[in-house]
Amino acid sequence: MSTKYNLKKILIIRISSIGDVVLSTHLPRLIKNKYPDAVVHLVTNNKVAPLLGNLKTIDKVISINSENRDLVTKEILNSDYNVILDLQKNSISANLTAQYKGDLRVVNKYRKQKLEMVYLKKFPKETVHVGERYLDTCRDLIEDDGLGLDLGFTPYSNNNKIIGIAPEAFHKTKRWSQDRYDELINRLINDGYEVRIFGSDSVTLSNANRKAENYCGKLTLVETAEKISECDYFVSNDTGLMHIASACQIPILAIFGSSVKELGFTPYRVKHEIIEFDIWCRPCSHIGRGFCPLGHFKCMNEISVDDVYNRFRTFIL
Repeated sequence: MSTKYNLKKILIIRISSIGDVVLSTHLPRLIKNKYPDAVVHLVTNNKVAPLLGNLKTIDKVISINSENRDLVTKEILNSDYNVILDLQKNSISANLTAQYKGDLRVVNKYRKQKLEMVYLKKFPKETVHVGERYLDTCRDLIEDDGLGLDLGFTPYSNNNKIIGIAPEAFHKTKRWSQDRYDELINRLINDGYEVRIFGSDSVTLSNANRKAENYCGKLTLVETAEKISECDYFVSNDTGLMHIASACQIPILAIFGSSVKELGFTPYRVKHEIIEFDIWCRPCSHIGRGFCPLGHFKCMNEISVDDVYNRFRTFIL
């Protein structure tokens, strides 16, 4: 689709969190495909910024934190951007762009729809993925190539033998039991798979899993992404590492508790399946909670090791 002006310089703002930033990584590629000489900048937080270092489609990653917001605001005003895509849509991004007089496009976060799902259990007829919502801000500027996310890592193959496991999630209602992950990992190792476990040092694993490669708390975010890119399959909760695996084009088996597909955060444009227990109280939040509001946590507790293991066996066929 043609545009009314020649795009020379564009800024993308997606400050947090890891998964949301990764879900924006197809946009720089699509912009560069249409405008090879365009300059693409992206603002994100200082913890996630290094993860974008391999992307040749981003000319500059602007790292922001609580101490340098005024400097970033001045840089934005002095950079002569044709277009700014605000994919964050919060008070921070609004302040960054408050004095910008150019073409500002702000993402539709479907907030009303999310609240209706949480509090009224009213679900949309059609699910709009977050990756598509981001595209909606600039469809008139680009031509969609239909490809997925991108972090610049070279695809890797090891004869379908390496399985990445991400047993964590920031919110407790998104975490399948670590004990069940322990048993799943044992079964996969007994089947001859090489298992890599990713997460923070708060992940506690059974001694029976000593044959697994435990990277929890031992790697930087970039090193974690590199090791994930070497996997053949990925089993995960709904977490930022799941989206990193998506960007590495790793087939994903995702376990959803309080999350639901209709919120739009499933693995994007990559082979995947979702394991979930259908219960009326999902979703109890649009982002996740620190506890089950009803006390039973059936959305996760009703998903057995057999459920996940057997689904994995059919998923890889």
